[in-house]
Amino acid sequence: MLSKTKRLLGIVLVLIIAGAIVPNVAVHNVYALEEGGYVYNHGEDRFKSNVYNFLKHFSYEQYYWAQHYMFTTYNDYYVDAMDFAYYSGHGNNWYIGMGPGAVSPRGVNLRYPGDGYGDNDLEFIVFQSCKVIPSPRDTSDWARPWYTAFNRLHQAIGYRTVSYSGNGISNNFGSRIRANQMVWQAWFKAVNDERSWWRGSFYPGYACAIMHPTVKYDRYYNVYPDPPAGSNWFWIVYQY
Repeated sequence: MLSKTKRLLGIVLVLIIAGAIVPNVAVHNVYALEEGGYVYNHGEDRFKSNVYNFLKHFSYEQYYWAQHYMFTTYNDYYVDAMDFAYYSGHGNNWYIGMGPGAVSPRGVNLRYPGDGYGDNDLEFIVFQSCKVIPSPRDTSDWARPWYTAFNRLHQAIGYRTVSYSGNGISNNFGSRIRANQMVWQAWFKAVNDERSWWRGSFYPGYACAIMHPTVKYDRYYNVYPDPPAGSNWFWIVYQY
């Protein structure tokens, strides 16, 4: 765990809506996950670097300028055809931008992500962008917009606040994932390693991750079985 001086809030919040948590699920080993990267279309070089510096740790399968259809109508051929999807660009609450070079529409409202994520293959999606995953500190409705997006998806990871790109986070995170650290913890550690007190304790932003409770111990080579389809039990952890 991170030190208290780095202000990791380890509060666990569980929203009980429907379904049941299955105790004692069996972990299975994974030897060849697929990775895909998606960059704010014709955006700044920092976004390209963010995505590539994660992908370079793997024999990745996709590396694209982001388009709306990759996250919505055709997600089964793009983000949901991967096990690990990594996006970098501009964002806001439950929203990611596609960029000026994208085919209209140029943003994705994650409340309406086509058939959701995970029904095909996706386990983990990372949003290296501002505010995509708001916490209970930011809105009382923090969980409801994910009901459609989580369709057997394991974890969505990113920031609850404004964030800063063009730093060492994605490279650090990629190396930790390849070293088989717990997925969401690897992100929090990478963000906190970039914490620069001379720039202010807020920099580079505060991390947040939302997931189904039975998969919070997932690692790159040790992935738990998919959550039940339609389950709206969530576990969230965030920094402040």
